[in-house]
Order: sequence, then C-alpha cells, then structure tokens
Amino acid sequence: MKNELIHEIWLDPEPDGQMLPGLCLAGPMGNGFRSLLNKGAVKAGEIVGYSHFDVMTKYWKLQGWGKYETQHQQDHEPYPDEWVSIQRAHIDSV
Repeated sequence: MKNELIHEIWLDPEPDGQMLPGLCLAGPMGNGFRSLLNKGAVKAGEIVGYSHFDVMTKYWKLQGWGKYETQHQQDHEPYPDEWVSIQRAHIDSV
C-alpha cells in the first residue's frame, strides 16, 4: 500500500478581499504554513495523495490550472514512512 498523506486546501484572505488558495500537510507538519494564514482563513477541503506529484496533479486539476508538471524526479517518490507515522499518530490522537 502506498504512503498516502492528507493535505489541506486553505483560502487565505488578502487585504483587497481576494482569497488566495494554499495547500499544506494536515497535522503537525502543516503547522508552520497554517501559522502564516491571515485572520479569516478557511479550510476549503482536503486532498489525499502518495507523493508530491500525485497531490499537486490533483490540486491543479481542482483549481483548473491545467496539467501539473515537474522537472524534479524526487517529486514522484512516495512520501516517507516517517511522515505517514507522524500524521497518523496526530489523527489518531484527535
């Protein structure tokens, strides 16, 4: 089974009222990203994927941005077991 991780989709309000989308890992590995969000940010959904490329492909399709491409081979590598353990331990504790 592949190491799938949950990613959160956030909409972050800017001073001009525009809501900018952002994506981070669910759980403690996304804390740094979430700490930068402005007041009024909302979690708009989740994407599950087994690699950076898998998640970004799904995210780009959802946003209507076309086909996601990368030149970095490591983006296709499965997420590390350690990351999956960290996220699952957090989810199980909530």
